[in-house]
Amino acid sequence: MVNQHELQQKVSTLEAMRNQVEALQQQKELLNEKIKRHDEAKKTMENYKKEDEGAEVLVPVGADSYIYTEVSNNEQVLIGLGAELSAEREIEDALKIIDRKKDKIGDEKQELQEDIDELNESADELENEVRQEYQELQRKQQEQQQGGGQVLR
Repeated sequence: MVNQHELQQKVSTLEAMRNQVEALQQQKELLNEKIKRHDEAKKTMENYKKEDEGAEVLVPVGADSYIYTEVSNNEQVLIGLGAELSAEREIEDALKIIDRKKDKIGDEKQELQEDIDELNESADELENEVRQEYQELQRKQQEQQQGGGQVLR
């Protein structure tokens, strides 16, 4: 039989598990935002490549803001490679780099989802266990209260 202290420890563990799930969900949302930014960069590069040199275009700079600029080279871009390094690449190569980055982020997102699912399953099992033990504890306390006033001879 479980005692009240053990039950409280399980409730604390369950709360910690739920908080961890929430933190993982937030990390997953950040990854979704990264994917969105990569999609936006890819779309911008694809559209930029279609423009003729000398054409005036609007280029997104973030936060729903754009700048007017003139296309001077519609074949190459600077792309971040990681570790705060950038390099000039052909747009087609840059698009491939973006796709690889998106794939990597997608893999991270999948791993997070698997962790979330596993943690949710464990938390659900623990929650059911806590409920059953709480009901058992309540039943035992009621029995003690009802039987406590009787004297057997």
